[in-house]
Amino acid sequence: MRKLHPDYGVDLSIEVFERISSAIPTMGEFLFVQVKSTTRLKEATIKIRRRGNVEKAVDGQEGPFAYELDVVNHVIDADTIDNARLMGPSTPLMLFLVDVANSEVYFINLTDYYDKILEPQGFNFSKQQTTIIYIPKTSCLSNPLSVQVMRFFACRAKLYGMFNLAQFQFRESRYLLNDFTDHKKLNELDQNFRIIERFARRLRAMPVWERPTIWALMRDYKDRLDGILSEIDGGLLEQITSGIKEFMAGNDEGLKPLFEFAQLCQISWEQFSAIGQTFEDLVREWFLPTYVGQLGSGEPEALRELPAESS
Repeated sequence: MRKLHPDYGVDLSIEVFERISSAIPTMGEFLFVQVKSTTRLKEATIKIRRRGNVEKAVDGQEGPFAYELDVVNHVIDADTIDNARLMGPSTPLMLFLVDVANSEVYFINLTDYYDKILEPQGFNFSKQQTTIIYIPKTSCLSNPLSVQVMRFFACRAKLYGMFNLAQFQFRESRYLLNDFTDHKKLNELDQNFRIIERFARRLRAMPVWERPTIWALMRDYKDRLDGILSEIDGGLLEQITSGIKEFMAGNDEGLKPLFEFAQLCQISWEQFSAIGQTFEDLVREWFLPTYVGQLGSGEPEALRELPAESS
């Protein structure tokens, strides 16, 4: 942890290290933190409405309240919010609210808070000098999961790098995989197969896959990539080439390895390319005091359902 001087909106940078045998190398991951402290923590219970993806429509704050959530709150200046906005989603600015009296620290991602709560509700920098930030009470550093959560925020830049690479590969692979099953382009099969292999190895080499993650989807797709590479390393190209020869000799089953691999890759890269969309749609709301955020990340008992007639 390093204090930044002079302080222009970021108080601390926290660099992530990991013990590996006798070495403790840096992971190339950072948290940027604005620290606020209070001797009189303000606690409240807020009501929450159901809502969809605010990237598709603003939050009209309409409809009945459906849930309640225990929070702590703190008034923060618009300049700090603007700093979080300017840093962008790949380099989030965290707020650590220190409860001095009880030796507790509450956290919230201010960058995501602006994009998913303040902006959709019409926050206006020219008219508002301050705003109240609500932090779920479960988002505290004493929570046993908080280390994993902080590391998930710290590797945000690596996630965005992987999203970008997966999108590039998906666009390129659509044409290659069509050529796989085109008998007129059999002479290009070896070259195209090697490109797909290169894509799989490059995507799997992205350092984000080796990070301990609270996002189950990442673990599932890591296993998918490992399975593809296992087939390739097991001599799949030779099986495909041999199968094509069998097909030419009259055995229709000979094309099975080729078509199965092409289908696996088509489905996989389409899904890999959508990871970023899922992240924007759902994951960026995690740990925020919203319906989607608490469904994905909150403690089971934290988001309490209200009676249907509540308003």
